[in-house]
Amino acid sequence: MRKSNFLIVPIVIVIGFSIVVICLTAFLSLKNTADMTRILEDSIKSGLISTSIAAQELIDVDAFDAYNSAEDIENDIVAYSETLANLRALRTQAGATYIYALKHIGGIYYFIFDTDEEDSTLFDAYALSPVHERAFLGEDSAGIMNVEDEYGNFNTGAVPIWRDGRIIGIICTDIADEYIQESRAASQRNQLILIASLIVTMGVLIVIAVVLLRNVRRMQAKLFRMANYDVLTSLPNRQYLLTYLESLSIKSLKHGETFAFLLVDLDNFKQVNDGSGHDAGDNLLRHFGQYLNTTHENSKAFRPPAGLLDVSARIGGDEFVQIVHNVGSEEDAASIAKKVVEGFRSGTDSKYIEKYNVGLSVGVALFPNHTDDFNVLIKYADIAMYNAKSSGKNTFCVFNSNLTKDEPIVQGGGDTERRHYRR
Repeated sequence: MRKSNFLIVPIVIVIGFSIVVICLTAFLSLKNTADMTRILEDSIKSGLISTSIAAQELIDVDAFDAYNSAEDIENDIVAYSETLANLRALRTQAGATYIYALKHIGGIYYFIFDTDEEDSTLFDAYALSPVHERAFLGEDSAGIMNVEDEYGNFNTGAVPIWRDGRIIGIICTDIADEYIQESRAASQRNQLILIASLIVTMGVLIVIAVVLLRNVRRMQAKLFRMANYDVLTSLPNRQYLLTYLESLSIKSLKHGETFAFLLVDLDNFKQVNDGSGHDAGDNLLRHFGQYLNTTHENSKAFRPPAGLLDVSARIGGDEFVQIVHNVGSEEDAASIAKKVVEGFRSGTDSKYIEKYNVGLSVGVALFPNHTDDFNVLIKYADIAMYNAKSSGKNTFCVFNSNLTKDEPIVQGGGDTERRHYRR
């Protein structure tokens, strides 16, 4: 079971989904901001042109056409002042920053009217912006942030002043660019707040997902252990053993590897339960499980080399299994089984062993020497163990084709008292 993948894949999905949501939200927010800015710009442009048209109606075209010098204005100062006052009133009413009129004289563009009360200079030269240039070409035009000077940025609208079919000047309206700037600044703040909120929210969701997935993984591991391990000894159980044997047999056949299958039964275990109770029997089983699953001096001989997996398992009440890798001959198998039997008493710390004369009956079968079918391998080890049990207990037997349950053949030294044992 690949627990790491089980945990990583969903987290990657959650993170990816979070990134997509954040990007999509940011995109929609930016698009909405752009749309709102465009609407605001169009509204300002329309207002600038409307104000410029209204200002155009306040100007006497004939008089404006005649204003070619400061002297011309001085000679018509009353009418000029009245027009300027009306333009200033319109500026205030429309909320504009400046309203002014420009005229082209001798290749230079001059202010003729200017509502700027702080600067009353007449016939002051002026550098045109693209908006002004289009107006001098006969267009009603407006632009955003198209004029920039020492006074700041402005939105400008301009319309031509016509007389007898020709353009004699333009009338313009400026408004400070603070509306657009404030709108953009507010939008940026809102976007940052929105994105930050989304990131925090997604971060919380990711943390929750990680915690939930870890809990699920722990629960899955717990369920796996409950299903595949013996609660009492913590050794693998029969289900785990069968699954492992299946994969091991396939691997061993593919790579030409061998292993020994030892089936171990505790002699006189029933007497421990009957004489000292089931707690004593459980205690003995735990100690024996530790014996099979440790590397004390006596068992080093039947431990595999570094890097090879060695499996001990409890498959029944007092039945255990030991799988030993790289065992290819019956002689090696017999040597291993003998060490298991002889090392039991010194390698298992339980007071009930001497009290009830507890020993081991071990049956051994070799893969693939005896069979390449793991189910048959278990059967052969069982036959060998039965023969060891029947020939006096506390001994071992390696399977061969002559073994049956009716005619035990003993390969290891047994107890002096021989009993016929039927399982």
